[in-house]
Amino acid sequence: MRKTLQKVLSFYLFLFLLPILMIKLPMLAFGTNVTQQVEKSPIAYAANVVTKEVTKEVTTETVEDPFDILLYFTHSHEAFHPIVEKSSGIKAVNYHPSKNIMNVSALLTQHFQLNGASVDVLPYDNMQEMKASGHKFHEAYTKMRPVLKKQLESKKYDVIIDLHRDSLKRERTTIVSNGTEYAQIILVVGAEHKNYKFNEAFSKAVSKEMNGMVPSISKGVLAKTHDTGNGIYNQDLSDRSLLVELGGIENTEEEINRTIAILSKAISVVFENSKGN
Repeated sequence: MRKTLQKVLSFYLFLFLLPILMIKLPMLAFGTNVTQQVEKSPIAYAANVVTKEVTKEVTTETVEDPFDILLYFTHSHEAFHPIVEKSSGIKAVNYHPSKNIMNVSALLTQHFQLNGASVDVLPYDNMQEMKASGHKFHEAYTKMRPVLKKQLESKKYDVIIDLHRDSLKRERTTIVSNGTEYAQIILVVGAEHKNYKFNEAFSKAVSKEMNGMVPSISKGVLAKTHDTGNGIYNQDLSDRSLLVELGGIENTEEEINRTIAILSKAISVVFENSKGN
């Protein structure tokens, strides 16, 4: 009688433990950290640092009519101190022949693709070419112009972006929003050409859209004449031309990545909203 009772109790104990064993066995087979595994780098960056905040800022909307973007770099060797130091150990380098602003092109391209745009990156190292031809720094836009013009003659683009890095230090190019740090941007507009008002309006709309996502991430639009800058910046070649100053010399790649996610989203939204105008 006692053995029969033990068998019955053992059977019911087995039935009780069976659901628990069904859950635990897969975890034991692959290790106890299975439920803790996360996808760390769904979007690649040239310097191999991608934060989870980047993926949170980008929505994968499908756009029926994708638009074309041309990305280029007039001051192609502008560099960020933390990135150069991390990769080469060299501190406080403002310009670098390989670890520079051009390295963000892959990340920008992928963010724009997520937002329904295609990107062509102009494969032209303007500062290297300037060095080879003996051009001075202030002649960068003159040196870039025929290359840019030739590309625009070969294909029509909806938006043109000349990406730069500001020379200001960290305290003037960084914000904290909800505990997260972002590199700020400023949009520069040449004010002495026929397309000035079109570019200014587009820049202001992008700035407003960015600040709607992360307050104060954009410092606004700065119009410059020949008295305060170049005055044209080759923006007379398009009425949707953006000159973006992305962060400053001391911003980290994590901060740059987060801002790129916001920038690409904002440009895509503004373009879509302006198509009927």
